[in-house]
Amino acid sequence: MLKKFIIFFFVPFFLIGCSNEQIVKVSNNAADGEKREEIENLIRDTKEVYTGTAILAGDELLVAIQVNPWLGYKEQKVEKKLQKEIKEKYPDLHVLVSSDYKMHWESQKLLNEKDSKKLKDEVKKLKDLAKEET
Repeated sequence: MLKKFIIFFFVPFFLIGCSNEQIVKVSNNAADGEKREEIENLIRDTKEVYTGTAILAGDELLVAIQVNPWLGYKEQKVEKKLQKEIKEKYPDLHVLVSSDYKMHWESQKLLNEKDSKKLKDEVKKLKDLAKEET
């Protein structure tokens, strides 16, 4: 009886943990809805990414991604591949793709920012921080 209870109790937890849902968010401040959709689709088409956030502020684009945990060793390759794809599609944008969790966390905070000047300043600040080497 105890075995059956344990099996029926723990099996749903294992199944919930095996979810393959991909979450992609793009800032609502993007004036060009078509560009916003295409960037979202580019991130969605990258199968190694399980969550991503894109902030489009003027000609600045910050994309923060999280790679599937079992593919952590390929983070840098996925970053470069996605950055190259976006840069080829939009050569007029200054693009930064980062798999750093801090970038992802900070970009999540900026998703609902309404002030475009403040948003652009914050994106520039985050891009400068990403370029620093420690």
